[in-house]
Amino acid sequence: MTKIQNFEFIECVVPQSSTGTKFFFPDQPQLRFTSLLNLVSYTTDSCTNSILSGNPLLSIANLKNTYLILYANDKECINRIPVMSLNVQGTTTASSSWVYNIAPFAGQQIVWSKSYIQSPVAYSSISGSNFSVVFGVYYA
Repeated sequence: MTKIQNFEFIECVVPQSSTGTKFFFPDQPQLRFTSLLNLVSYTTDSCTNSILSGNPLLSIANLKNTYLILYANDKECINRIPVMSLNVQGTTTASSSWVYNIAPFAGQQIVWSKSYIQSPVAYSSISGSNFSVVFGVYYA
């Protein structure tokens, strides 16, 4: 089991009524020059809104067509990893436990302002408000 050293909750915002397919993370100054250990994504099964902005989370149907691109070492070093493969899955029954699909990383120093999420087509059913795709970053 991985021990938690440091953790940060971050989000990538998908603007309302967007027709784009690429959405960059804002700069994460608290994560500059840190080593990425693990990364998880969250869906509406684990939380309904982002704690950072209050935005509702992108639907699971849309997340299934979302890929993560992380920039480090002067290139896109993690290229198109499916966001759902990083998902933390929870259940609503009292007798069930959480399942963590935490992908181990090699300590890359991610440049978050050059990292983004991408979809092959514009998201469907996105109107009325901004949506967020949220991640938990384990780092040293």
